[in-house]
Amino acid sequence: MIDLDAKIRSLVERNIPRKDIVSELDAIASDADSRAKRFERAKKKGDRYRAESERALSARVGRILFFLHHGVPAQGATDADLQLYDLLKTVQ
Repeated sequence: MIDLDAKIRSLVERNIPRKDIVSELDAIASDADSRAKRFERAKKKGDRYRAESERALSARVGRILFFLHHGVPAQGATDADLQLYDLLKTVQ
């Protein structure tokens, strides 16, 4: 699982355009959904936890994408999400 905070900070620090950040976040969410489905099909006990972790990552990315599209925090946003929103407000 990736460190989403570090990834977004890196993209902002490198002055990546907003549309490219959205594309990157879409790819992260899609990959997380794919991994979650794969873990759900697996028979191992620990894979359910990994599936839940991937679903949580996908949901968090979804909240951040909602903010980027609408300019307001998504319902259920965490304090960490709000910090990223403040950082993303500077992106053009």
